[in-house]
Amino acid sequence: NAFVREREAAKHHAAGTTELWRKISIYACIPALALAGANAYVLWNEHWEHWSHMPPLEERVEYPYQNIRTKNYQWGNGDKTL
Repeated sequence: NAFVREREAAKHHAAGTTELWRKISIYACIPALALAGANAYVLWNEHWEHWSHMPPLEERVEYPYQNIRTKNYQWGNGDKTL
């Protein structure tokens, strides 16, 4: 039957494609994520090492236009955001 042969061919092709993407996921994606994570960790540490040499930042001035409330929030005292 041609229908059965076509279904078997599709099943065989799907099995091969599934195995290909499983190998790509294991041998390419996981190491790439590990390398990207290590790179992000190194860059993060370099960034904070740079900031540790600088003097502390000044306190920011709160201007009246920064906390305009037209109606209160539904939680807490109504003035603080989440």
